Amino acid sequence: MTARQRQDDDLVDAGAREAFEDADLYDREWHRRRADANFYRLLARERLGFGAPTPALDLACGTGRVLVPLLRDGHTVVGLDHSGAMLARANAKVARLSPARRARCLLMRGDLRAFAFARRFGFAVSAFHSVQHLVDDKDLLALFRNVHAALAPDGWFAFDVLPPLGRWLARDPARRWAKTTLTHPRTGERLIYTTNHTYDAERKALHMRLYYQPVDKSGRPQGPERVRRLCHRQLWPADVASLLERAGFTLMATYADFDVNSACFAAALDEDCHEHVYLARPMARRQG
Repeated sequence: MTARQRQDDDLVDAGAREAFEDADLYDREWHRRRADANFYRLLARERLGFGAPTPALDLACGTGRVLVPLLRDGHTVVGLDHSGAMLARANAKVARLSPARRARCLLMRGDLRAFAFARRFGFAVSAFHSVQHLVDDKDLLALFRNVHAALAPDGWFAFDVLPPLGRWLARDPARRWAKTTLTHPRTGERLIYTTNHTYDAERKALHMRLYYQPVDKSGRPQGPERVRRLCHRQLWPADVASLLERAGFTLMATYADFDVNSACFAAALDEDCHEHVYLARPMARRQG
């Protein structure tokens, strides 16, 4: 492995970890993101019904944004995540639920590329672009094959990706975007958030930088700016379809922006569509 390859791998690894090391701040930033959780609740309800014994699997469950609503809906849910900090936050949320709901939850620490379960799930979900933290095809295939092995023959697998929109990829990496002021929920620190990114077209990896500048009440900088890295594999619809087929899945449906009534998004990317959602099931086995 060359020095450049090691450097690229280090960037990808950091991009899968750093943005999730502060689970409290993560929750503060994304507490208003609910469209995806509500969408996946509808899918789980359609596939599993209410209070069915067949469990659901939440992959990269994070702080429980999707997992907790599924538990409240009466489902049995296994949550898997690589981050101990995110799982600790999810566990704190589950602990506030009723004893009956807590009893239907299992949280586990693990790698999306290497997991297996003895039981089968009727529904699996990987929300908020989590599959995109796996940059190389071999890692994405490992995930999809693991999901395939974990699903019942009639199970469903749902996930979303942030599509590789041309305007987004072409943004000036020297500029800052998405300026937001927020307060850290644990420390009370006032922060100005900005972001920018660079795109590695050869590896199809988008390297994002999340900046947090502490400021006083007047907005003046107070101490050094902190930077967290986040990496996303850019996935075109044809890429996803090919990977799913190689892993043994049939693509059932695609949705745009968590709208159950949306027309399927086209292979030619719509610059106004900000989320691609995929629903797949294991291929039927051939007889004979």
